[in-house]
Amino acid sequence: MKRFIGKVAAAVAVCALALGMGGCSKESGGKTIKLGILYSTTGNFSISETPMYNAAKMAVDEINAAGGIKGMQVEPLYVDYGSDPSMAAEKAQQLILKEKVVAIVGTNASNTRLAVIPTIEKYNGLLVYNTYYEGEKPSKNLLYTNTCPNQQVASFMPWMVSNIGKKVYIVGSDYEFPRKSIAFAKQYITAAGGEIVGEEYAPNGETDFSSIVNRIKASGCDVVFSAVAGNSAVPFFKDYSQYGMDPKVTPICAIASHEAAIKSVGSSAVGCYASFDYFNSIDTPENKEFISKYQALYGANTTITNLAEGAYHGVYMLKKAIEGAKSLSTEDIIAAASGMEFDSPAGKLKMDESNHHCWLNTYIGQVQEDLTYKVVAKSDGLVAPIPE
Repeated sequence: MKRFIGKVAAAVAVCALALGMGGCSKESGGKTIKLGILYSTTGNFSISETPMYNAAKMAVDEINAAGGIKGMQVEPLYVDYGSDPSMAAEKAQQLILKEKVVAIVGTNASNTRLAVIPTIEKYNGLLVYNTYYEGEKPSKNLLYTNTCPNQQVASFMPWMVSNIGKKVYIVGSDYEFPRKSIAFAKQYITAAGGEIVGEEYAPNGETDFSSIVNRIKASGCDVVFSAVAGNSAVPFFKDYSQYGMDPKVTPICAIASHEAAIKSVGSSAVGCYASFDYFNSIDTPENKEFISKYQALYGANTTITNLAEGAYHGVYMLKKAIEGAKSLSTEDIIAAASGMEFDSPAGKLKMDESNHHCWLNTYIGQVQEDLTYKVVAKSDGLVAPIPE
């Protein structure tokens, strides 16, 4: 009887540790850590979020196979919100209040993140956000594992003006990430001696860019800076070539054209450039191992993106933070993440000591004939994040 009571007390202690933001289940003797995985595998942003879902699942499965976190298995709850921000907020609330997850890994587009943040903050949840974005005053309830604007454009814009041309035409999707990132980029274009010869925004989800391309052609620009995002990046690149622009002569320099989008575009993207903290062509043992494992699960022809790698290292970052935390509370996990270094397919990264953002490398890549990005420039070490 005493041994039985001891086991019950231990199980109660684990559940008490997980109260509020933690979750206990009957699996593994009642010792699991519930984790919400909130990505769209349907809708306008599915081209970006499906690889993120795949990579997050891969990370969770690897962690569980290696023994879990603090001896507890991770219990993932996978939710598709259909690229609908209001549905994402509703699903986040259910994950926090009903499922009592320790944290949520996910969301993608900025309008979705902004829709979810009030719910996360209201119920003192924790969101691990793995997408490049426009920067904001950091939320006390978020950990950001991908780039903010200075980590994408502060080096990219001067490089673009110096190596391609001074006359710049700007195109973006009409929501927060493109508009704020473009406002940031314009400062660097001007400071580098560039001239902005056009600027316009397409509705989110736009599929017809013929008129915009005709105006680009008439502008006499040397280069196009693009923040066209989501599934819209594919028709933009295709229309660019179809309506008379040669990307090998007047390239698109983009901050939202990840490898999955380029693969869908095809040869029309060859010669264009992008800036991210990761390309799947990075030649390191760690990255090769990551790609090998990912392709073994999802197919040799599958596309590994910056976003997928961000989701993957986001899950591992969360694991290490939980291991170093005093409890499973949001506050203790956030505190444990502060200043923490961790490994990723892109190398060793770290979380900033105060602003909840990762320090990351900056890479500039050019699309090759095989639709991969060849790295043509790289930052000298990790770049500190400067959110709003």
